[in-house]
Amino acid sequence: MKKTILAFALLALSGCSQLPDSLQTTSDQPITDLTVVIEDPQGVQGREVRLGGVIASVENEAKRTRLEVASLPIDSSGRPDLSAKPQGRFIAYIEGFADPIEYAEGKLVTVAGQLRGSEVGKIGHYDYTYPIVFTTGQQIWRITEQIRLDDVDAYYRCLGIRCEYIHYGLRPNSAEVQYRVTP
Repeated sequence: MKKTILAFALLALSGCSQLPDSLQTTSDQPITDLTVVIEDPQGVQGREVRLGGVIASVENEAKRTRLEVASLPIDSSGRPDLSAKPQGRFIAYIEGFADPIEYAEGKLVTVAGQLRGSEVGKIGHYDYTYPIVFTTGQQIWRITEQIRLDDVDAYYRCLGIRCEYIHYGLRPNSAEVQYRVTP
């Protein structure tokens, strides 16, 4: 019985951190760290990548969409890590039209694709060389808020041999807002 419960729990947990189909690659070990690309841009050309971050800009061209992404580390399910510092920036090209409402500045995205060259551009007045990813798939993420309440005011009052439960409602002694990245 315990083995059945444990197997069910592991199966349920594994579903929570599974990589979306849109981010699958043919390579077993795609590059998932932009700093590897920045350190050896010529040595990684043509390799498959899975990179994520915050959309800095979106531009629809005649036959493709250009996303400038401020890269964040991603976890095993492809979700960007909100608590991490940006690793740099890259350009992702998506074939066809990508709606600027869905792919708006400030949204989280992860792309899978192949590294093909670089582009020189500017961030403000700073010259910047962007690695280029031609995407085979992408995933837009949402940030959800979850409020965690601790220590709800309640206690037992005992008079003689009889005890009664007294509940004052939700008056937490502490509360914490947690942010989660979800598809």
